[in-house]
Amino acid sequence: DRPIRLDGLSRETFELFLEHTFGRVRTGSYTTDELSRFLHFCDMYQCRHTQEFVVHRIFTARFRFHPAQLINLAIKYHVRTIFPFAFQQLAETPISEITHAHRELMGHEVFLNIVYAQAALDHHRRMVAAEEPKILMHSSDCQDPTGCNEDWHAIWWNGMGRFLLDARNPQPYSDAVKRFKELKFGRVSEGCKELMFKLLDQGAAFHHAEHFISEACHLLVEKLVFEP
Repeated sequence: DRPIRLDGLSRETFELFLEHTFGRVRTGSYTTDELSRFLHFCDMYQCRHTQEFVVHRIFTARFRFHPAQLINLAIKYHVRTIFPFAFQQLAETPISEITHAHRELMGHEVFLNIVYAQAALDHHRRMVAAEEPKILMHSSDCQDPTGCNEDWHAIWWNGMGRFLLDARNPQPYSDAVKRFKELKFGRVSEGCKELMFKLLDQGAAFHHAEHFISEACHLLVEKLVFEP
C-alpha cells in the first residue's frame, strides 16, 4: 500500500471529507471540533462546495460554539455569514465573562468594538429606563389626563426602569415590556394604556440600539472578513 500523505491534515479530518463526498450518512451530529477542522480542510484545499456544506452545519450548530470561536472562524476562513450572529451574542455577553482566551480568538479590534458597543448600549438602556414615552394624546375614556400622566411616569420608572437596570438580572427589552404590561397602572386609563402598549410593541425605543450594533458589525465584516 502507498498511503497518500496530506501535510497538516489528520486522518480523522480527511475521513470527514470522504464521508461527505461519497454520501455516507452520519447518524449523529458533528462536534464543534470536527466542524472547525473540516472548515480548515476545505479552506486548505479550496473545496468551495464542501465548504458551503460545512458553513451551513456550523451555523446550524452555532449555539454550541462560543461566539468568540465563531468570530475566529469567520475571519480566518472568510465566512461572513456567521459573523453577525457571533457579534450580536458578544455584545450581549458581560465583559467579565469574556476571558483572555476569548479575546485572543476574536482579536483586539473585535474585542475593542465589543467594549464600545456595550458602553453605547448601556448608555442607551439608561436613557430608555429614565425617560418614558410621553402620552401625547389621551384617549376618549381618560377622565384625568394629569393623573394619567403622573401615574404613567411613576409606573414606568418603577417598572421598566427596574427591569432594564436590575444589576443582578437586567431584562432584555422584549421581556421587560412583557413584565411591564402585567403591572397595575393606577389612574392610567385603559384607552391610554392600550395606545402606549402598541407603541412599546413596535420596539421603537430600541431600534436605535439595533441599528448601532448592525452598523458596527457591518463595518467590521467589511474590514476583517475578506471574500475569497
